[in-house]
Amino acid sequence: MMIFVYIILGLIALFLSMQFIMVFAAKRTKGKKLNGLSGKLKSLEKNGSAGLVYFFSPSCRACKMQTPVIKDLQKNYKNVFDVDISKDLQTARIFGVKATPTTVAVKDGLISKVFVGFKQQDIIEKQLMEMR
Repeated sequence: MMIFVYIILGLIALFLSMQFIMVFAAKRTKGKKLNGLSGKLKSLEKNGSAGLVYFFSPSCRACKMQTPVIKDLQKNYKNVFDVDISKDLQTARIFGVKATPTTVAVKDGLISKVFVGFKQQDIIEKQLMEMR
């Protein structure tokens, strides 16, 4: 019976450590210069640019909560973009995205902040206001 408790505790520890690794890897991309973007995101490579890029996957449970928040923000902000990593994995690689949902703030062609996981609308809007 005790072996099951250890197995469960081990799985919880593994899950938490994987979460920590993903967040740590995302934070290390701060300050990275963006190169090789295409389409609507190309403008983010330039000095004077600012925007948020939201990375999601259709099968991601947390993304299903975050996507409506981002869609609502896109109605009021032209510099909020979304990228479906199942259709555009190359862009996710350029940004160093390892997990979804991830929202990346870009200013002057550099990654300025990375949010991993679900974030409430007011947190994302605050970031947009800081980038102005």
